[in-house]
Amino acid sequence: DRTPGRADDPWWTEEDPDAEDGALTLTWCLPLPGAAKADLRLVRRGDELLLTVGPFHRIVRIASALRRCTVSGAALADGVLRVRFTPDPALWPRTS
Repeated sequence: DRTPGRADDPWWTEEDPDAEDGALTLTWCLPLPGAAKADLRLVRRGDELLLTVGPFHRIVRIASALRRCTVSGAALADGVLRVRFTPDPALWPRTS
């Protein structure tokens, strides 16, 4: 008797150290093929992202590094939702 393992998460993160203001920006990319901007609703609740696309709802746990960030924007293009996060200085250790 075999129980299937958990499938890999379909999302990924991208890092943009060259943001306009010089701050690091992390982008969480979630594929949403067929989604339309008008049907999309996105809410952050603590360590979760509440995602609604039309009649479909999903609660997604935010990746650990992104939990210490604030949401700075989001965009839907080419079937991928990109949620931008900016590190919260109060929650990140100082490097200098």
